[in-house]
Amino acid sequence: MKENFWKTVAAIALPVAIQGLLYSLLNILDQIMVAQKGNAAVVAVGLASKDFGILNFSLMGLTGGLAILSAQLIGNHKEEKIAKIQGLTLFSGLLLTVIFMMISLVFPAWNMRLFTADPTVIQLGIQYHRAIALGYLPVLITMVYSTVLRNAKIVKLPMYAGMGAVVLNALLNYLLIFGRFGMPALGLFGSGLATTIAQYVECILLLAVIFRKKLIGSYHFKSLIGFTKYDADIKLFWLLTLPMLIEELSFILADTVDNSIYGFMGTKQTVAVTIMGPVQGLIISFFGGFSTAASVLIGTHLGRNENQVAYQVAKKILVAGSLSPLIVGILYLSVNSWYLGLYHLPAYSYQLSQVLMFVMVLILPFKVSNMIITTGILSAGGETKFVLYQSIFGSWVFAIPLGLLTAFVFKLPIYCVFLSISFEEIIRLGLCIWKMTTKTWLNNLIG
Repeated sequence: MKENFWKTVAAIALPVAIQGLLYSLLNILDQIMVAQKGNAAVVAVGLASKDFGILNFSLMGLTGGLAILSAQLIGNHKEEKIAKIQGLTLFSGLLLTVIFMMISLVFPAWNMRLFTADPTVIQLGIQYHRAIALGYLPVLITMVYSTVLRNAKIVKLPMYAGMGAVVLNALLNYLLIFGRFGMPALGLFGSGLATTIAQYVECILLLAVIFRKKLIGSYHFKSLIGFTKYDADIKLFWLLTLPMLIEELSFILADTVDNSIYGFMGTKQTVAVTIMGPVQGLIISFFGGFSTAASVLIGTHLGRNENQVAYQVAKKILVAGSLSPLIVGILYLSVNSWYLGLYHLPAYSYQLSQVLMFVMVLILPFKVSNMIITTGILSAGGETKFVLYQSIFGSWVFAIPLGLLTAFVFKLPIYCVFLSISFEEIIRLGLCIWKMTTKTWLNNLIG
């Protein structure tokens, strides 16, 4: 039984982990290519991506309700009810996506000034903003359809589509940033354009397979717009989704403030945290597979009223997901000097980056554990309000005040600022573990 359990976890988690790993590797490769244009270019891409980050987290909040309900509906053999929830998620996400597209296209300079006062960084960031803006739409569609597929344990298809997009993106980056093989040398605009093209290709490939093979999620338009008739299912969707959406917005707003703190510490310091970001994202994305596996398995068991089984699944996945990141982080530190050497950093920025990477590895187990327990465990049972409250408490009571104090009052180096901001992860984890042990989150939400 134990062997079968971990086999099931691996079958769900590994494709998600591989896809997240590939996306993060692409970000690192993209960053290394951009670094050939100078440190200002690296910072510009990092800061110009914040709008997309805000949208991405907002869409994660919207699809969170879809993920919770689809897992339990599949477990309860009520798959036909997924269509209207999927349609509502697509419609709501479309409204949000159009707003962010217009902001990135029309007000890129204003966006950049929120994070930096460096005129060179601002001008470079404007180019990147406008190149990636049109790629927001396929991200929404891909995220919604992938969510439903994964909850039905169809996890390889999104992985393959993502892998194809990553390879295409890397190739287009090389061609369009530097102007290889007769292509125009577009610099940062070329990097953003490559990302946009790859996102459309990924979306088209995914939809083509889903509708050709008539997989779950391939609902007709009439079924998708079933959400226009308000009923108990739609009410439940919003009861679950609104706290998750607010939590994601709160998180990304707090992250935006954090990045503003880093940005106004000066480009020489900001480049260190900008380089650290993709490495941290790579490791966290890889272990995101644990969170997805927890959500799918726990949701399925709760839909069948198998509460004790769901609780045991939660404990096993949390323990595995807590210990593994530290091991991976230590392994990364063995190649840290070689990796930082790829950026040709000035001595001061190089030293800051080395220390910052070490601090990041220490914080990783707390970050990954929080991700698993909030998005994978508690949310699967509908405890989205608790997830919201603990997130706001950690970010706005601890992280931001400590960040402002250490950066601008005590004027400490950026690795000390990062550590003080990350202290909230420890506080939040304690609250989440307490909530998990109460077992009040073990709820069948769909009857």
